[in-house]
Amino acid sequence: MKLMTDRQQQVLDYILEHISGNGYPPTLREIAGRFHLSGPRAAVKHLEALQRKGHIRRNTGTSRGIEVLHRKPSPLQPEHTTGSGILVPVLGTVPAGPLDLAVQENGDTLLLDPSLAGEGTFLLQVKGNSMTGDHILPGDMVLVKKQDTADDGDLVVALIDEEATLKRFRHDGNKITLLPSNPDYQPMIFDGTSHAISIVGKVKAVIRITDR
Repeated sequence: MKLMTDRQQQVLDYILEHISGNGYPPTLREIAGRFHLSGPRAAVKHLEALQRKGHIRRNTGTSRGIEVLHRKPSPLQPEHTTGSGILVPVLGTVPAGPLDLAVQENGDTLLLDPSLAGEGTFLLQVKGNSMTGDHILPGDMVLVKKQDTADDGDLVVALIDEEATLKRFRHDGNKITLLPSNPDYQPMIFDGTSHAISIVGKVKAVIRITDR
């Protein structure tokens, strides 16, 4: 499954909540009303994104035709604690280079110290070499704390039109710049008019497994 935006996660949580409380999914109008959307068509866009990312299946022939495909806790939460640490989910890979498809869950976990990992953290494996100036190499793991904001200079995972990238964040007025640390790559500069950009989370640590 691909990563969701915060609003997509909220819509999925509401669908699950509605099914749990009523035994059936909400209608488009109920979803639109819950999130103060302009109407059912706006709700459809969120459902189409959730279906495209593999979280639901839609049956357009009925008003409540929503099937949730994975009814487990959000993959952005640590699975459980053990006596020696926290099992943190590995969601897949994130490009440190040209944009690629958004990161995907792969079902793996890694045991980390509770002082490092916590609620809302997850792991991604890096591919590409645009962040070598930050000593981040292909195959390294980045520990990410889920959040939708970032400060200048933060190392972040960002979604650009639902494609993921790992870069340094810089914000100047209406302009957002995602900076590589390898001089072979150019900064990615956005003015907010041509692309939908959202922050998935902030990188807390880089983990290198030396026996790979």
